[in-house]
Amino acid sequence: MNTESLAAPPAQPAARLPIGLAWLALGAFAIGTESFMVAGLLPVLAADLQVSAARAGQLVLLFALSYAIGSPVMAALFARFGRRPLLIASLAAFSGITLAASMAHGFAQLALARIALGLVAGVFLPTASAVAASMVSPALRGRALAIVTGGGTVAVALGVPLGAWIAGWGGWRSAYLVIAGVAALATWGLAVGLPRGLAAAPAAAARTPSFSVAREPGVLPALLTTMLWATGGFSFYTYVALFLSGTLGFGAEGVGAVFFAIGIAAAVGTAVGGWATDRFGADRMAQGFALMLVVILGGLSLSAQMLPRDLALPMVVGLSALWGFAGWGFGPAQAVRLIRLAPDRAPMTLSLNASAVYLGIAAGSALGGTVIDLFGVSAVGWAGAASQLVGLGLMLRTAHRSRGAPSSQTSPLAA
Repeated sequence: MNTESLAAPPAQPAARLPIGLAWLALGAFAIGTESFMVAGLLPVLAADLQVSAARAGQLVLLFALSYAIGSPVMAALFARFGRRPLLIASLAAFSGITLAASMAHGFAQLALARIALGLVAGVFLPTASAVAASMVSPALRGRALAIVTGGGTVAVALGVPLGAWIAGWGGWRSAYLVIAGVAALATWGLAVGLPRGLAAAPAAAARTPSFSVAREPGVLPALLTTMLWATGGFSFYTYVALFLSGTLGFGAEGVGAVFFAIGIAAAVGTAVGGWATDRFGADRMAQGFALMLVVILGGLSLSAQMLPRDLALPMVVGLSALWGFAGWGFGPAQAVRLIRLAPDRAPMTLSLNASAVYLGIAAGSALGGTVIDLFGVSAVGWAGAASQLVGLGLMLRTAHRSRGAPSSQTSPLAA
């Protein structure tokens, strides 16, 4: 996976963003739709596979654990493979496994398919981000990463509702067939549209053990920051429906509308985050978005607990959308920060970052559930704000130490 380097941009970087980014984004869209769609289809899956809803819920956990544990392991196993063939092969495998999942006749078969899908997703997505960054000059990296991660964001906003609609019309197997088709189309697009002339990695980087990237200065604090960001965000997002119904009495249609607003705001936030990262710098934007999240998540609980319903309702809806904007805006800035810390081994760093995200999602779900049991659903925003505040403090502490380091150690890729 490390046969092409991010240490230097191509000799003649294109003035415009390359078309290959669109095919990478389409692949991310297919993977994002499948990974998030299952949560909304659990009642249908449980009925069709004749298992309890609680057991069907294990399908979500299996994918998350497979991705979190498998992504860095797969990055190490495939470290010597070229990124272009690895992207094409992993997305083709995703399409084939999704097709096989559509024909599953029992829970065990679908569970195995979800584990396999988590593994190949853990290969494709970090590699796609690394390739996106290598295809452009450093000045365009934030926007390139935003395009690829935006595919997953659009999946949340549009792909998941579309998948649920297809499942309602033709069953969950039809939704899986459509996703397999989209992934196959993206695979073809990568085969014909992804450039072949990506720069090769230095020999020294190729000989370096993959997991040793975690010992690079600043990498572990950055990964912990990612985990805290995901923990804070998903301590709220996991329980959005319960928060809205329990504090403001929202029904299913109102909850669906808020989810759609979050998805649209997340897509805008991803685009703005990528542009702002290129314009103002990765550290500054990551810190800015983290500060926004502290205020937004705290404001959600404050509004639900302190304001009358007529005032709380527009505040909660507006802050929920702003959470989508700031939460997803943080992603491109954080990815650029990690690439800058170890540019020669970006695939492994981004794989570890993806693992930190999924571990944070699991931790956030557990934290939110504990807070609800102890203090009620209206308090989940406070828990999320606390996690974001710790992450912001860690970033500020790291930045302070970096300013005190000798100037000769400053990365030439610093944003």
